[in-house]
Amino acid sequence: MRRLQGLRGASRFVGAGLLDQVAIAAANSANTLLGGILLSKARFGALVLALAVGYFAMYLNRAIVGDVLLALASRYDGEHRARLARNGLATALCSGVVTTAVFVVLWAAWPSRDEIDLRELIWLAPFMVPIMLHDTARCDYLADRRPGKALGIDLVWVGTQAVVVAVMVATHSSSAGGLLTAWGVGATAGVTVYLLRERRLPWQGSPRAWLAETRHLSGWFTITAVVAQVHVLAISFTVAGRLSKIDLGNFRFVQTVQLQPVQNLVTAITSLVVPRASRHAAEAAEPGPDGAAAAATLRRQTRQLAIAFAVLGALMVLIVWPVVSYALVHTRKFAEAAPLALPIALQGAIYLVQVPFTAAMRGMHQARMLFLQYVVFAVVSLSGLTLGATWGGLYGAAWGLLTGSAAGLICMMLLYAHTSRWLGPPAATPTPARVDAAQNA
Repeated sequence: MRRLQGLRGASRFVGAGLLDQVAIAAANSANTLLGGILLSKARFGALVLALAVGYFAMYLNRAIVGDVLLALASRYDGEHRARLARNGLATALCSGVVTTAVFVVLWAAWPSRDEIDLRELIWLAPFMVPIMLHDTARCDYLADRRPGKALGIDLVWVGTQAVVVAVMVATHSSSAGGLLTAWGVGATAGVTVYLLRERRLPWQGSPRAWLAETRHLSGWFTITAVVAQVHVLAISFTVAGRLSKIDLGNFRFVQTVQLQPVQNLVTAITSLVVPRASRHAAEAAEPGPDGAAAAATLRRQTRQLAIAFAVLGALMVLIVWPVVSYALVHTRKFAEAAPLALPIALQGAIYLVQVPFTAAMRGMHQARMLFLQYVVFAVVSLSGLTLGATWGGLYGAAWGLLTGSAAGLICMMLLYAHTSRWLGPPAATPTPARVDAAQNA
């Protein structure tokens, strides 16, 4: 009976976590999806560039605060975890204020060019504080193993954003600025609910204390996020600069329809698995059979998830690729982008297979290894993008990015295999035989 209740509880936990990611994904992807539908291709390209810069700032803040909450705060309970949450919110507040100032300067100083257009960035500037606070709030809930609460504030975001967009469409006033404003207003509503519910004020914490306590993780997570987001920005600017804004719009629209759901699933599973992996990794360091058993559990979890996601990725390529290709061919606006469906489907499958290894490495606090993997991925990916765009235009660029994703997966698997050899208590780490012996004791 207890086992059945545990399974039901785990199912509710996973279900709430997945629904939460669906909600936050709807809020984020709505910008690109609705922009592709409602705006001209030229204005849509400008929206994509502004979003690329906005996501750069948001994910950089997540590396400094959100990812650390998931990997570190999940190991603690009570006042220790609450203190980490308070200090994380204060750090996110400072990040938002700095980002707002930077966006205003960029908007004012960036030269006007036909292809690289950042005029829409000013619409994001007033909302970067609530966007970063909301992202930190949902990571706080996930680290505390309360995905239902995270789902609640994300539904507030989505609902508020939907109302603003509906008003804009009904009044025939669709614009890139309007879509960005709707996104920011939704984040403001969501984080307001969180702050009132938890009775917290963002300025009650200490950014200095946060950085002092988490520097062993936040430093490497931040460097990795900088590389990751520079990589994303470089893709957008390279496609827009070497090809055109229209090519960028085609590329991002297919990614939104086909790759964005996969990335959302990856984020959801990572957010759920990392706290669990972190606890197993912490227990694995304890001496005795319990530590060896925890290490074996983490290895087994990683292996089983990798097999499951490999099967899921193969099914996705076989099913989603022809469906998306067929749908694009029968649209007027994006018919020329149909050949992108196959390389982007393969890229999504690779991302799925990589999830368990990334989650295990985060749980083991192997931040340096994660940084090394992303450097390899970014270098190969951008090289493939540039060469592919030169030789084969937009379609060559897509296949070049796929090459980088494959290199990143191989590198991650090799780093995990190397790191997991030393997982477990000191007496159990030299050989796998000792781990097995301790487990069977």
